[in-house]
Amino acid sequence: MKKLPPFPDVPADEQTPWVVALLGLIEKLRETIQQQEEEIGRLKDEIAILKGGKARPKLKPSRMEAATGKESASVPAGEAADETAPKRPGSAKRSKTAALQIHREIKCPPAEIPEGSTFRGYEP
Repeated sequence: MKKLPPFPDVPADEQTPWVVALLGLIEKLRETIQQQEEEIGRLKDEIAILKGGKARPKLKPSRMEAATGKESASVPAGEAADETAPKRPGSAKRSKTAALQIHREIKCPPAEIPEGSTFRGYEP
């Protein structure tokens, strides 16, 4: 939702009956716009659900500002996370073919080679 521009403050000595009426009208229009924006959002969600999609997620406000005092700025974020939390399963990677033992090699010559073909591969 867009935020409407701030409402202008009119000094009391400049408030004529017309200005007071216009300020009242502006306030009513601002409330109407706010209600219409909420209704449009609900209708967009309903349309998305009817089309087989998902509605917009309901996001909670960020709590980042409350947590800023916990970490120091000199420590990079990656290093601080390594110290506090254990590594996730599967994060330690190893070579799976390094420990394999080859017991025997079997040569498999092709059963039939087409006429006119040339060998371009590797032959030990």
